[in-house]
Amino acid sequence: MAFLDNSGDIILDAVLTETGRERMAQGNFKIVKFALGDDEINYALYNANHPSGSGYEDLEILQTPIFEAVTQVGLNSSLLSLTDNNLLYMSDLLLNEKLTTAVKLKNNTIYIAVNSQTQTLLDDSTNGFDVGYTILAGNRTPSRMITLESCMDNADIAMTRANQNTYMTSKNMLDTSATILFDNNFITYPLVSSGQVKFTNNADGSMNPPTPTLQTLTNISAADMSGYSQTKGAMSRASIFTKTNASVSISTLVQSLGVVGSMAYLNVGVDPALTTTMTQTASTKWTKFGNTGVTIAGVSNSYTFSTIALSLDITANNSGATISVPITLVKRDT
Repeated sequence: MAFLDNSGDIILDAVLTETGRERMAQGNFKIVKFALGDDEINYALYNANHPSGSGYEDLEILQTPIFEAVTQVGLNSSLLSLTDNNLLYMSDLLLNEKLTTAVKLKNNTIYIAVNSQTQTLLDDSTNGFDVGYTILAGNRTPSRMITLESCMDNADIAMTRANQNTYMTSKNMLDTSATILFDNNFITYPLVSSGQVKFTNNADGSMNPPTPTLQTLTNISAADMSGYSQTKGAMSRASIFTKTNASVSISTLVQSLGVVGSMAYLNVGVDPALTTTMTQTASTKWTKFGNTGVTIAGVSNSYTFSTIALSLDITANNSGATISVPITLVKRDT
């Protein structure tokens, strides 16, 4: 739903989502909770030094057109209810692409190979992407993993333990777990690192990232959206701080501009029907929900693939920070 401002009157424009219409058709529609968001608002437009005075500081924000109601659920910036009115900074969830164990985005997505045949080709430096841009689905000991960092992404907050304690721990903003929302039509379960994994840098600023065995999350429950499930995974408190006279810059280790609170590794297991090789009969899910026989930018045109574009929607359980990680399931066809 959305609020529309027409001629001075505030009008509530409400429509049912696809899930809402489905439940109404089943006769069990009932509103039990709601969420608010402000995706369309750019708070950088706030001008504390507006030449016309204090009454105009937020004028541009108030004049921002508001989104109309849509039937698809997809809040990127959910609003939170906070009891601490003295918070100076909010946490962010970021995708880390800097650690040597972190898988990197390619073509604005993270490729998850459904079988080793596909991963071998994509990891090839001549015909594929090269190593570092693909994960093998279901692998509990991958050399590359989806890597998340909960942080204060603000350069004003130096990367020190004191700031981690002041702005995160003492404010209950240090995330020790996160909820993972996923499409259960294709993903069977997420895998995450344990809360005991140590993310820390050395006295010279360097870091040897941990390479843990990921844990399969089995405590899965139905999500509010039809076709989706959710589960909770651990996050580990990080000790990646600026070191005096360090020879290695901390900016080569973390994505955040400010102090990092916690981190986690992630992978997913997929429907076994999707893991067939080139010589086996492929699941019809590839043709119904994805694309088949396609080439991929950055890979030799001599090869074709089947792909399904998805996302992992992750919410940190203490700070409420969110991130939507784009992933693409990929299978080699030829």
